[in-house]
Amino acid sequence: MTDFDARALAASLAEILGPDRVLHGSEARRRHPGDMSWLTYVHAQHGRPLNGQDVVASPRSTREVADVLKLAARLKVPVTPAGGASGVQGAANATCGGILLDLRSMTRVRNLDRRSLTCTVEAGMIVKTFEEQLNAQGLSFTHYPASAEWASIGGCVAARGSGVLSTKYGTIQDHVLSAEVVLSDGDVVQLPALPRHGVGPELTQLFVGSEGTLGVVTAVTVRLRHLPAHRKFAAYRFDDLARGIEAGRRMMTSGVRPAVMRLYDREAAIHSLERAVTAGLDGETMIVMFDGDHPTLVDAEAAVCRDICAGEGARELRPGIGEAWWDKRYVFYYPPHAPQLPQIWCTMDVAADFTRIEAVYRNVTRAMREAVDPSWGMTVKTHLSHWYDWGTMIYPRFGIPKGPDDLDAALDLHDAIVRAATLAAIEAGGVINDHHGVGMRLAPFLEQQFGPAGMRLLRRIKHGLDPDHVLCPGKLALRPEGQGERPAVTPAA
Repeated sequence: MTDFDARALAASLAEILGPDRVLHGSEARRRHPGDMSWLTYVHAQHGRPLNGQDVVASPRSTREVADVLKLAARLKVPVTPAGGASGVQGAANATCGGILLDLRSMTRVRNLDRRSLTCTVEAGMIVKTFEEQLNAQGLSFTHYPASAEWASIGGCVAARGSGVLSTKYGTIQDHVLSAEVVLSDGDVVQLPALPRHGVGPELTQLFVGSEGTLGVVTAVTVRLRHLPAHRKFAAYRFDDLARGIEAGRRMMTSGVRPAVMRLYDREAAIHSLERAVTAGLDGETMIVMFDGDHPTLVDAEAAVCRDICAGEGARELRPGIGEAWWDKRYVFYYPPHAPQLPQIWCTMDVAADFTRIEAVYRNVTRAMREAVDPSWGMTVKTHLSHWYDWGTMIYPRFGIPKGPDDLDAALDLHDAIVRAATLAAIEAGGVINDHHGVGMRLAPFLEQQFGPAGMRLLRRIKHGLDPDHVLCPGKLALRPEGQGERPAVTPAA
């Protein structure tokens, strides 16, 4: 990266976008404080913010995005794309300064094809707004992340995100059929939306999960579904988590597809789920929901689920628990119920196949607890909520009621827990992230996850698409020589 004058950069951007869509200096940082990660919050509280952008640019069209990137490429100024800033890994923080590319003004629905059930929508569209617009027409995106009120479509794509209905309808890569991407030099790539193709690699998926490092996704074509006419909920109490996992495995491998299947360990059921459902929960609990247009099919799948759970010794709980969770499913992710400083918190999401998932759960949760002195009063609560044909994921969340007053001491405590849990996941055969992305928190562990050859491949892809590291320098552990940024977590020695 070259040195640049922020005022001159802002003036050049104003010529492209107009002065009302460019911010610089302290106003650029105040209006865009960063994402929702604990790392972002705690740094800001201590006066060491991670949102280091010099300028914020707010384009309204793909052509304007391309013009901004052409300017940045010519000046070799860093660019960090951002949407709703709902991420929890620090990925959207402009830690190397430069331009924060705010895509929230790009919210048009360009095309809705009711016959093919596809829709082309711009990257800045907020997920909840998109879903509400579709619901009014009897349609659904079926991608319901917990962050739906703030998350943008582009952010979901960049993080390779997931939602509460993923077990039946898939994660974001299953929804995205094609993408419009602006490369670091300003070239605009229009990838086709087709049922499938055999014309070389699937280039769209190269950008799903790239966290802004390979190109700026400005629009996507996504698949839609009809809004289901029927939903059926049930809740089951298991004697232990292993029996619940086995019930989930049997459903997934026999073709039963609940839209929702959430299995809570004892701590999560009593201290998290109970707050939403008020049902006197006392141990491992599973909530399932089946949906569809034909009640006979919905009832049939629910009956198979009931038989499978009974076969694993589960007891069906009273009606209404699943519906209560559904009605409040987003409440606890937002203030005033979400955790706040001076707490330390982090949610991991680790995936594995069915053969390894129980060992991953044991190893990761044990590693978390053993990483810190018990005097900190840390809690660990885990649920499993995204299931696949041959595996699932765990969602362990740790919380410390009050961390150290000193920033570096608080970071060290947080880092120790994340490092222990991440290395335990790798050792047990898991993947260190299912759908929250890498961001700052997990970048130090990518080489251990991918191996040296895998990282060399990723670096070659980055070099081919962005040789000057204009886009998100340092993210995904793709740091150019001499580029500095404090790692969020230090890897193992």
